[in-house]
Amino acid sequence: MMTQHPDSASRYVSVRDEPMEAIDALTAQPIGLGLEEVMVDYEGKLTPYHQTAEIALGLRERGLVPGRDVLVTPRIPSATKETVFHQLMALMSVIESNYQLSSSGSDGVIREVIVPMVETASELVDVRRRVQDVVDLGHKEFGISRDPNSIQVIPLIEEVPELLSAGRFLAEYVRRVAGGGYEIPYLRVMLGRSDSAMVYGMVPSVLAVKVAISDLFSLGKEFGLEVYPIFGGGVLPFRGHVSLDHLSQLTVDFAGIRTVTVQSGLRYDSGSEAARQVAIKAAEELPGVQPLAYSAAERDELTSLIGVFTRPYLESFNDLLPVVVALSELMPRQRDRLARKSAVGYARAAAQPGKLAAELPAGEIADAVAAIIPASARNLPRAISFTGALYSIGLPPEFIGTGRALAELAGRHGEEGLQRLLQLYPGFKADMIQAARYANLEAAAAYLPEQLASQLAADFEEVSARLGIEIGPVSAGDRRYQVLLETVQPMLKQLVANEEEWGGESADRDLVTEWICRLGRLRGSLG
Repeated sequence: MMTQHPDSASRYVSVRDEPMEAIDALTAQPIGLGLEEVMVDYEGKLTPYHQTAEIALGLRERGLVPGRDVLVTPRIPSATKETVFHQLMALMSVIESNYQLSSSGSDGVIREVIVPMVETASELVDVRRRVQDVVDLGHKEFGISRDPNSIQVIPLIEEVPELLSAGRFLAEYVRRVAGGGYEIPYLRVMLGRSDSAMVYGMVPSVLAVKVAISDLFSLGKEFGLEVYPIFGGGVLPFRGHVSLDHLSQLTVDFAGIRTVTVQSGLRYDSGSEAARQVAIKAAEELPGVQPLAYSAAERDELTSLIGVFTRPYLESFNDLLPVVVALSELMPRQRDRLARKSAVGYARAAAQPGKLAAELPAGEIADAVAAIIPASARNLPRAISFTGALYSIGLPPEFIGTGRALAELAGRHGEEGLQRLLQLYPGFKADMIQAARYANLEAAAAYLPEQLASQLAADFEEVSARLGIEIGPVSAGDRRYQVLLETVQPMLKQLVANEEEWGGESADRDLVTEWICRLGRLRGSLG
């Protein structure tokens, strides 16, 4: 699945360029990338409502029939985070596209929409009702089919507590939809690795997605539904580690995923050939893999680990946030998105420790998580900016809280605790090795309060010692990266310290932003 995420350090893509970008990506190799689906993104973006139709009709001109040869799948706005009006307008874009396809004599069709930031069954039921409303309007105005089941809903679940409760609220959704006269012929669910990692930490995000996969296939068996999980992740380990070298490991860590996102960082920073090879490998390796299936005891084990790794991450997150907010303002804007601080923009939700604690086995770990005071949601940056900002100062966020959690795990269970974690999360060491190449704690410490710098130093030391990995550059390319990182720090620190003075416009800012992009290109993604 090709997406329009703004995580490329190499290229800014305007909304005018996005239709041809999608058409080229879905065109067969060797001319195109050979991807099979495009997520047309209306969530938090300035995407024109006719873009869906422009892509669908452009594909038809290439001889590709949407809905048969390739899939065009809009991500509509959340009615709770944006507005019901925005959501309805995005749904109308689907009706427009289907009408124009049928009017041109094509049998192409758009059959699905992605609904972001889903937390409850009621949100999905409301979307199904709105789908029926726009289908009825399309029938009245254009004579299209009045079938309310012609457009199915793909929930996108993006936070750790919701990933852990996905099996329950999606079961409620299936029951309520059936009771309302709608049909669900299959269940596609997108599982988000970016925001869940930013808000709760990388290891909790990984383990929560694994639990969700197991729970979804259990739900499928209960209701007799085929389940097709979508893994939503970027190139860097913190955001999913979707790269050519790591794709086979993803099929182990997240066995059962049937679709993987190919975001902008992979397509432009890793390169088009890497994206082509990912498309080939995914088609070969994802279908038919036996999905994760955890017993009740294993599920409790995983959720307890989520609690252990969440607590030190959130302990550092509050102190880290002011630095990240200032740094994130320097990240380049690589897509035409709604401004986070605008009247129509919105901030991502902050961690909800109490909600997470309710999903953990009762006991000391759940009580410790429930006692955490979360950060305010008002200033939270987007996950890509968050990740890129921390990488740009030498602090890969994969390490935040991770070392201290490993130490706690060893204190509770000894060496067996670490070995059990590696059994449950086989790609953990590979994720940390990849992130460690870009670490420079000495550079990062200059931005941090003393206590936070001490906590993070402990994280680096514990990860290095317990996993036996080297922190810092391991190749000539990595050393070149470190030289560039250290060179940009004096100017970057000056801009962060005097943010109000430069007001977002200066030659120094432009230079720093270019160097931040150079760092992103070297590591394969902006954030």
